[in-house]
Amino acid sequence: MNSKKQFSFKKAMPKISIRNLAASIALMSATIVITNTSSSAQPNAPTAKVAQTQLAQARLSDVSSSWAEPFIRALADRNIIIGYPDGTYRPDQPITRAEFAALLNKAFDLQPIRGSRAFRDVPANYWAASVIDRAYRAGFIAGYPNNTFGPTRNILRIESLVAFVNGSRLQPDGSTASRVDELFTDAGQIPSYGRDAIVAATQKCVAVSVSYPTNKAYDPNRIATRADVAATLHQILVAAGRIPALASDSPAQQYIVNCATAPVALSPQEIINRTSIGTPPAIVVGSQRKAPNAPAGGITTPTAFGANWGDIFVGAGYQNNLPVAIAPNGGTSTVYGGGIGVGNARQFVGVEASYTSAGNSLAERGGFNFKLHKQIGENLAIAGGWENAIRNGYNATNDPGQTYYGVVTGILPFGETSNLTASVGAGNGRFRTFNDLTLNNSNLNVFGSLGFRFSENLAVAADYNGRNFSVGLPISVRLGDSVGLQVTPALLDIAGDQNSGPTSRFGLGGGIGINF
Repeated sequence: MNSKKQFSFKKAMPKISIRNLAASIALMSATIVITNTSSSAQPNAPTAKVAQTQLAQARLSDVSSSWAEPFIRALADRNIIIGYPDGTYRPDQPITRAEFAALLNKAFDLQPIRGSRAFRDVPANYWAASVIDRAYRAGFIAGYPNNTFGPTRNILRIESLVAFVNGSRLQPDGSTASRVDELFTDAGQIPSYGRDAIVAATQKCVAVSVSYPTNKAYDPNRIATRADVAATLHQILVAAGRIPALASDSPAQQYIVNCATAPVALSPQEIINRTSIGTPPAIVVGSQRKAPNAPAGGITTPTAFGANWGDIFVGAGYQNNLPVAIAPNGGTSTVYGGGIGVGNARQFVGVEASYTSAGNSLAERGGFNFKLHKQIGENLAIAGGWENAIRNGYNATNDPGQTYYGVVTGILPFGETSNLTASVGAGNGRFRTFNDLTLNNSNLNVFGSLGFRFSENLAVAADYNGRNFSVGLPISVRLGDSVGLQVTPALLDIAGDQNSGPTSRFGLGGGIGINF
């Protein structure tokens, strides 16, 4: 390791990217194990609690000259990794397989996918027995053919990478499989069991090495240090949408193999024209997914992904030839508004709050909308919404009323930049049938949408809002690492309706989302 490299790194900002709720830090057992370099240490529960408190207060005084400082700081700020009681982190120190298992327990919500395995060299009273068992059952780590685990052995860099990739279910898509030999001068040293992992890691900006890009080596069989493991863990969590990427101008970016710029954790998801009874455009920024494979949302209906802490957004929508049942005099409608995100849907729950106006000014006529959303894994989310919860400027003749709804959205990825997104939900208010609208019945009705993302910038979406169908072409553009623009031209009510006849209408929605 080139531990003599000296950079004045800018401390990573402790921000929460668009898919997270700053409300749930779960302290898992065996936190103390990460600081334990002696396999003979056997901390009891009271000692572990005292040490944990001391470690949480450690200031990592020895990482300022480390190449991995930005990675380490970002994880320490979120209590994912911790230092020693003396205030050091010791980035160049090796990490044992038992300590690595303890780190996995703290960094991930380990869910079992297989049964336990009784390793000959891990007795039931061993200090790391429980964390090794959980990491094994979750599919992150495995033992050796002779039924041993090697808890006191120092873990190799390729072993730690394979563990992270396998446990996180990263799969190579074949696009760079043939380029591994080009990317690494020591590709021939990568063992066969690590080949798929290194391919998937380079595709997802997860492979990190201090020897890159000077001699383009990955050093697969070198003993992993605490700095190595922290850097790779950071990138795994970025790829999973758990934490934001490093700043694009961070010097540490050069060590991330085959990743010229930081993955962007921001993408406007549903800055689209929301039709029906004059409701404002759906201005939603976050799903806490990386921009290249963002959900392709509905046109006139919401999805279950939403904005989180650090997200703000503004947008506007236009539609012409409004149905007679909605606007007795016909004509056009222009709406605009904006909102913010609070919380973290990935870790706990997120709350999206917005205000939309249908008048000539923000103060003339509008309403406040709220959405409570929860992300389950990387490709599924559920949400409940309350539109026009607080209204101003309306009267008895033009009050759009309130809308309550629930929706589920799932994403089926086909690659780095393509996916199929489907949503289904039920609600009253603007999702009611024309009969219910006419009779002012507050019955529930179903709605849904289907979208396909062709690339980072282009998608197609169609939806059913309870009365009619619409199709649109969401066009997304990154304006920077933390700014995204989306414009969606659409054809609304393409099947016609019973009041305005079989005449489709034009709609246009657009907006800008920012993650601070």
